[in-house]
Amino acid sequence: MKKTSLFVVLMLITVIGAGTASFAACTATSLTTAPGVWGIESQGSGPGGFTNYLMQVTFVSGGTFTGTRWESVAGTISGPTTISGTWAMATPASTCQGTMTVTTPSTQTFNFAINNTNKGGTIVQIDAGYTQAGFMVAQGTIAAGCSTALFKNKQFSLYSYGQIPAAGGLVTGTGEIKFSSTGTTFNAVPSVTLDLGAVGNFVVPANGTSAITAGCTGSGTLTVPALGQTFNVDTVVVGAGKEALWIVTNSGDNVTGYFLQ
Repeated sequence: MKKTSLFVVLMLITVIGAGTASFAACTATSLTTAPGVWGIESQGSGPGGFTNYLMQVTFVSGGTFTGTRWESVAGTISGPTTISGTWAMATPASTCQGTMTVTTPSTQTFNFAINNTNKGGTIVQIDAGYTQAGFMVAQGTIAAGCSTALFKNKQFSLYSYGQIPAAGGLVTGTGEIKFSSTGTTFNAVPSVTLDLGAVGNFVVPANGTSAITAGCTGSGTLTVPALGQTFNVDTVVVGAGKEALWIVTNSGDNVTGYFLQ
């Protein structure tokens, strides 16, 4: 074998070996790895119309969970609501798939698939009449703990999707926001981009407030002066404090999103 051919073979073995080693196979305890808390966000449609969920769930060994859910169905907001239910990894658990069923206060059934770091995944509701899908992110270890100061001086990319009837219906948004030295306020840097469908695209300033609890949930506001609206939001901190999932809680609006450091 020529030296060049041998080199190519060795390089392929190295790449394949590195790729295999980087995959963290799922186990029966993947969801319960301390602290076992996950944020879940999903969007889609159900019998009541356009539907968004935001959940913070604590998975425990034995196949049960407890948590909190926010829900917006065609702009009717409910939550935070205490939920509980059951979960199970598929057999074998190394397939990284499983099921999750909310049993209280109402029944909702989901299938999920965990990614190759065991820190996130995708989720879909499988109940009849629902076309609902989203993602899940582990809270992870937050060394300093959760508090309003968690985001101080940090900058995040922002994403949102949903319906705002007063702004023409469907809306998407993206941009950058930066928190103040206390973490209590933030500003767009310098603007956010809103796509309001037939109404048009707008690059506009935005600002807001934030308060995070020790339980890694929070509340705040997002103000877009160009729309003449302030949106109330509830948040769930995930990704070791580098990401947050959020839902708008204004009656009539139906928007979820996230920001990522």
